[in-house]
Amino acid sequence: MSAIVEQLFQQLKGRLIVSCQAFPGDPLEDTDAIRRIALAAVSGGAAGLRLNSAQHIAALRRDTRLPIIGIEKHHGPAGLHITSDFSAATALAAAGASIIALDCTDRLWPEGDPWRKLIQRIHQELRLPVMADIATLDEALAAAAAGADCVGTTLNGYTENTRDNQSFNWTLLAQMAQQLQLPIMAEGRISTPEQARRAINGGAWCVIVGSAITRPGVLASNFAHAIEQAASTAPAIGVDIGGTSIKAGLVKRSGEVCFSAQTPTHAMEGRESIAASVCQVVGQVFQAARNHCLEPAGIGIATAGAVDERDGSIFAATDNLPGWAGFPLRAFAEEHFHLPVSVVNDAQAAVLSEMHFGLGRGLSDFVAITIGTGIGGGIVSAGKLLRGQHGFAGTIGHSVLRVGGRPCNCGRVGCMEAYVSTSALIREFSEQGGAAPEDGTGDAALALRINELARSGDAAAQKAYTLLGEYLAEGIANLFNLLDPQAVLLSGGLIEDYPQFVPAVESQVARLLHFGAKRQPQVLAAQAGRLAGVQGAATLTFAPWS
Repeated sequence: MSAIVEQLFQQLKGRLIVSCQAFPGDPLEDTDAIRRIALAAVSGGAAGLRLNSAQHIAALRRDTRLPIIGIEKHHGPAGLHITSDFSAATALAAAGASIIALDCTDRLWPEGDPWRKLIQRIHQELRLPVMADIATLDEALAAAAAGADCVGTTLNGYTENTRDNQSFNWTLLAQMAQQLQLPIMAEGRISTPEQARRAINGGAWCVIVGSAITRPGVLASNFAHAIEQAASTAPAIGVDIGGTSIKAGLVKRSGEVCFSAQTPTHAMEGRESIAASVCQVVGQVFQAARNHCLEPAGIGIATAGAVDERDGSIFAATDNLPGWAGFPLRAFAEEHFHLPVSVVNDAQAAVLSEMHFGLGRGLSDFVAITIGTGIGGGIVSAGKLLRGQHGFAGTIGHSVLRVGGRPCNCGRVGCMEAYVSTSALIREFSEQGGAAPEDGTGDAALALRINELARSGDAAAQKAYTLLGEYLAEGIANLFNLLDPQAVLLSGGLIEDYPQFVPAVESQVARLLHFGAKRQPQVLAAQAGRLAGVQGAATLTFAPWS
């Protein structure tokens, strides 16, 4: 890096760059309007600008000597491309750009120049530094290897393989800060001063903010949407499809569930029977709502299995719901009930309930675990529920506790669910000499009986719960080491009405955890009750995926 370029980047270190652009067709899509916005940003303390087009750069260059990152947006058959060829870079340089930004993602742009060649030509012929706009860590590393002078997180969330990222990617920033030796520009969906400060603390060289400062239309839309959501009082129908029963209820925005109904799932009869049970229970709630002159705004459905968020179909399901995998649940429900429908995994729905109506309201980072027939889980990070690429994020029950251990219904061995579940409790109770009824009582009823026995002081039942807690504590300690959450929240019929269980698990986690005495792990009983899935599913109608 030359002395001039180094001096340029030193001007920007730890400072704010404001991106002054307007959407096509926006009333502010005018050179003089952009110029005035940019000058206002400069007067507010911006140390640099990011501008689109040679025309806008030339207009600002007459007013300021601050560094300007120049880009030329090109709309072609392959979509939007940033500075697609050398002629565009040349025009930006002639207008007064200090840095040329390029799209350095893996996307193919047949109508543009290869970005590696562009970096070389800009260096050799224009004598200007290059900012690589990337979407992934691999792209950042490739851009650095190709000679980029700085790298920006600009395009994370805008390429096909990162489109699920609807907020700033803090993990990507941390990875880049650890693996790159050149300046990192934190850009894309940074909307508050607190986030900007966090980016600098997280290793960013500087922060680039655009819409949150320069686009009044976007700001007005955000406020209007929030107000409209708050002003709307329409309730939603929440549905929770489990292996044993299907619950539904009309859920108010406060979380109150009214007109609840429940019916057997009849899961062993196949997907048509499950779907018919859904129609039956939702129909009951629908009728009760209309009898009280209430019109639901939509339907949220929580279901066991993994959900394909693209179309609300069932991506994968266990044998607890035979034939359920592949069922187009959202399309089926929308056609049947003529309302907007959202579909979510049942464990994730319970987390949404806790986040909106339970202990999670005061937490930004937590893990919720539901213990019953199996183990459901969900992870909330920075106030958002993590879903993952295929909806499997938070599948805590299938993390392995014992290599070569007990078989699990997922096909692996040693999973947490094999040691912490209804069947695991029954197994431990039996091995401790507990006597099971001989009347053919099902597992759910037997687990409830063991719970009652433990509360009454039965030694075998209490020992079974102790062993269950020890296994669970190991799994939770792993979660604290992996995610360092503010709290882990526990719920489920298996541990309800046994108040000593959760505090005992918390104590064990503190003993197992690396630096547990200093970190003081919080393991708490969740507040969400048996209708948590119904509540959580309904929230998708009120505030999708928040």
